[in-house]
Amino acid sequence: MIDRFKAKFVEESNDNVHDLEEALLLLEKDTSNNEIIERIFRAMHTIKGGGAMFGFNQLSEFTHHLETVFDLIRNNKLAINDDIISLTFESIDHIKHMLEMGDVDDQDELDNQAAFIQRVRRVSNSESDTPQVKPSTGQAPVIKNDGTKTYLIGIKPNEEILRNGTNPFYLLDDLHAMGEAKVVALHTNVPALSNFKPINSYCHWQVVLNTNETINEIKDVFIFVEDECEVSIDEIGEGNLLSTEAIGKYIDIASEQQKVLSKVDLVALSNTATGAAKKEIKKKVQLKEHKISSIRVNSTKIDELVNLVSELVTIQAQLNLFAENDGNPAVLALAENIQKLSRQLRDNAFSISLIPLQSELMRFQRLVRDLSKELDKEIEFVIEGGDIELDKNIIEHLTDPLMHIIRNSVDHGIEMPDERVKNGKSPKGTIVFKAYYSGASVMVEVMDDGKGIDPEFIRNKAISKGLIDSKTELSRKEIFELVFLSGFSTKEEVTDVSGRGVGMDVVKKKIGEIRGEVSLDSEMGKGTTLTLELPMTLSIIDGLLVDVSKNQYVIPLSSIEKIFALDTVSFGKTFNHVVNIDDNQYPFIDLRETFEQELTNKGTEQLILVKYEDRKVGLLVDQVIGEYQTVVKPLGRFLKKQENISGASIMGDGTIAMVIDTNRLIHNNATKKYRTKN
Repeated sequence: MIDRFKAKFVEESNDNVHDLEEALLLLEKDTSNNEIIERIFRAMHTIKGGGAMFGFNQLSEFTHHLETVFDLIRNNKLAINDDIISLTFESIDHIKHMLEMGDVDDQDELDNQAAFIQRVRRVSNSESDTPQVKPSTGQAPVIKNDGTKTYLIGIKPNEEILRNGTNPFYLLDDLHAMGEAKVVALHTNVPALSNFKPINSYCHWQVVLNTNETINEIKDVFIFVEDECEVSIDEIGEGNLLSTEAIGKYIDIASEQQKVLSKVDLVALSNTATGAAKKEIKKKVQLKEHKISSIRVNSTKIDELVNLVSELVTIQAQLNLFAENDGNPAVLALAENIQKLSRQLRDNAFSISLIPLQSELMRFQRLVRDLSKELDKEIEFVIEGGDIELDKNIIEHLTDPLMHIIRNSVDHGIEMPDERVKNGKSPKGTIVFKAYYSGASVMVEVMDDGKGIDPEFIRNKAISKGLIDSKTELSRKEIFELVFLSGFSTKEEVTDVSGRGVGMDVVKKKIGEIRGEVSLDSEMGKGTTLTLELPMTLSIIDGLLVDVSKNQYVIPLSSIEKIFALDTVSFGKTFNHVVNIDDNQYPFIDLRETFEQELTNKGTEQLILVKYEDRKVGLLVDQVIGEYQTVVKPLGRFLKKQENISGASIMGDGTIAMVIDTNRLIHNNATKKYRTKN
């Protein structure tokens, strides 16, 4: 069971590390923002406390020293500088490593950790050990400073707190470490032996604490367990009230007789003992009640849910077919209701699997920061549309291509500061990550304001490599498409396009694997833009089922504009695959030619008009069968290289319908004139 708790701690700590990294990037831009400093401190405190509870003692010790630095910062005893920011980033990487490795016995690893701790401690100008979150061997020495205050703290854990691996005694130890404390343990709620459960917690505590720490720092003790405890904090008065005999006896009697300490009695006793009128007691500070608004679910469970919903959609298609063949009105009505419910369930399941892009953008911000410092460049990374949501499986496949694109923008796109100034630009370059919805797709643009790419250079390079003929006429867009051809660049190139060429065919391939498209545009002296068009989900789509020479295919509904029914003669008179409809000319692709099928319907044919970039292209089919909710299954290894097909779907009668990737189909058809076979 402890392993399960440890795994949960690691998962939650990785979230805290992500939050820590994000806050640190914000702090680097605004070093005087106290809210960000407090956010960083709380994240470190949570990791430290959890590490001590779940056996990550080395992690807890290391984070404690880092926390000390930011405690000095938030108390205005230490000024933030670039060295502290850089050291903290390195420390975050070290925390990630320690979360992955756990406590280690390897001497080299221990020496590295010790050296790292020394670097952190030097920043805080402290070589002495400070109290850790671990069982105490004794009570802290009495503190009697004029600036101290005395608090009454109530701690009432939920009965289930022990089941989550939380030890309440660590909370008491943390309070002892803050000053002088006396504890009253109340066990009046312990049930009879017949109802007693050893795994439950029945005790609660009251602590009278004298400390020079602030009330916020006392609240920090409970950050990690705020969902599992009822906590109240009252200020009783100024000075060390525990040193008065009356209050000391009152606490001892309450502990012996199992009576609850009264704030009113403590205040009265302190007034009597000191003979001075105390200031009005501050209102009770009750930690905010926390209501669960979200839950943490393992991603494998989400995948299982989506797979089950996919299977349900397939079974529902079989039920629809059976109901139509049976003709029974009751069965038809039942099948229709199940179809509505399965559609709602499908939408809910996929909304659960969607996550915001922002969750992955932190690594790109960090990449830009680290690379720009390494290359002595000034670069600002701007995010627009980080709240846009995508299927988690798409985001997982998107990370590496985006990393490659952004790395090239930093390395090869943005110029050195002196070169930018010489060209009339700001010394600081800008990379913009922009995401937005476009119909049923998500568009992602990565734009830099660097030196750009010369299209003429691309054309000449493609000619020299034999990728195109020197007489081939290409548009500007088609020239930039050459960058994505395999073999366009070599590792020896160090020209403007070297970084963008190396591996860009792999980027296009990776994006194509998730049914996406990538394009590039650039202007010399002004910068380069890479645009990705991505589907929001991969597993289930709404499609249009069509017949092509007695074979069934599915076309995604999201890409369809209109459907026209025309006689076969009309297409026989077309020139260069362009048809005239309603005084508009549309290029079209005959799917029978694409899939090497013979014409079977000699009467009426149907043209499906689909969107492709900024234009419309027709797809010629024999017959439109109707709308179909499609579960997209991946193609087997024998069909993996089939570029025009993105997957397959099992029909209600058990037959297979191929799912057409319209973007790739049209793109491949349009670029045949200059693509060469290797």
